[in-house]
Amino acid sequence: PGNGGVAAALGRGSRPLRGDAGGASAGLHGHRSAGTTAGPAAGSGTLFPPPARRQPVRLSRRRWAVVLLFSSYSLCNAFQWIQYGSINNVFVRFYGVSAFAIDWLSMSYMLTYIPLLFPVAWLLDKRGLRFIALAGSALNALGAWVKLGSLKPHLFPITVLGQVICSLAQVFILGMPSRIASVWFGSREVSTACSIAVFGNQVMGGCPWDKGD
Repeated sequence: PGNGGVAAALGRGSRPLRGDAGGASAGLHGHRSAGTTAGPAAGSGTLFPPPARRQPVRLSRRRWAVVLLFSSYSLCNAFQWIQYGSINNVFVRFYGVSAFAIDWLSMSYMLTYIPLLFPVAWLLDKRGLRFIALAGSALNALGAWVKLGSLKPHLFPITVLGQVICSLAQVFILGMPSRIASVWFGSREVSTACSIAVFGNQVMGGCPWDKGD
């Protein structure tokens, strides 16, 4: 009896579904038609708003001054790199050290660049151009002032210290040209801006230096 009652209840519950198959079909078609008619309305409503028009990026007129300024202080750093090696015979006599010791002043740039490349690149991503530019220029100026105080034959270690400080500045400087070009310039000016930014560093490295006797 219990099973019969359950079957009867299920039968009574299922009869309207079987008898109302047309209504269910109509309801199903009604839902489909509502879905098809609601599709365009939903696409044009607030649920799926049309993509907004992109405003054109306005380029600053100062961008060329910025890249020229950077190129000039990159040139100054490249001069600090090559200034001793270009006339090493003069400094060998002045400081009373070997030519190998003078050559290592320029090699210090390569030694500091290798371990500090990735940390400075991380700082560039985290802190931005302004911090890296100020840090690089400050280190370059500090190294030049330290070397200015080593103009006596017994102060060669001070010269080494100033050169190492300038080599630290080089790590900050060499990572900036591509970022300056991508941040300050449009898509059609990136290659030109990047070439101008690296020009100062390259022109000092490629200058024909006369070592004399």
